[in-house]
Amino acid sequence: MTELIGHKDILAYFQNCAKNETLSHAYSFIGPSSIGRKKLLEVFFVNFLPTSNLQHPDIKIVEPEKNLISIDTIRSARSWLQHTPISSDKKVLIIDNAGQMNTEAQNAFLKILEEPGRNTYIFLLVDNRRQVLPTIYSRTVPIYFNPVRKSEFENLGIEMNSGEEFHGRPGIALKQDDLSEEKSELIHNILSSTDASERVRVWMEAKMEKDEIKNWLESIIPDLRKKLLTDTQNQKQLSKAIRNLLESLSHPVSQNWQLVAENLIISI
Repeated sequence: MTELIGHKDILAYFQNCAKNETLSHAYSFIGPSSIGRKKLLEVFFVNFLPTSNLQHPDIKIVEPEKNLISIDTIRSARSWLQHTPISSDKKVLIIDNAGQMNTEAQNAFLKILEEPGRNTYIFLLVDNRRQVLPTIYSRTVPIYFNPVRKSEFENLGIEMNSGEEFHGRPGIALKQDDLSEEKSELIHNILSSTDASERVRVWMEAKMEKDEIKNWLESIIPDLRKKLLTDTQNQKQLSKAIRNLLESLSHPVSQNWQLVAENLIISI
């Protein structure tokens, strides 16, 4: 299990609440993707459940399917919460990308919040509070995740120019470390070409799986920023391309990541 980068104050808060038995039954974790929200839960759960990761029979993670969390998915989660825990005395429900619940799903989710079970803990992961209904937000304790300071990365030996490069998001830095040789080569081949049609050809031949494209787009940001500093002739269009990419990543609901990638590749 990798170390938590940043957010030590939030971790201490949860550890103190657990120690004093004052944990709320529902929290909204508010911040951009890859900021470290799930990693914080993983570290907290080591002693709370206990478990060394989020793959635990008493933890259920709900994620969007095709950019949507449906009412049926929420109803299934509600049914799961009503069952007796298997290997601990607690149950944990994590709604990842909770802003992708449609209106029906959010209304169904309200029933879960209004009738919390004993030793049941719910965590919503959202980019901003406006992604969920005010009635949902008001029934959860908001926890805001701020970008991690550059010094936090450097203390762990992660070399960067860099809290800036990764916008203070540890997940992107770690994805860079884990990026496969094949995907690193793809980034290099795309950024080294000055011909848009050639870049598109390279991209199409890579045949990347659709569910991997968003992570790949996040991982290319540091290389785009380096190119921005060195390619003085194309700084204006590169700057615009980076802004458009960051805007898409900050509003993930219903994004067509294949189209986002193709627009980026053409525009740089």
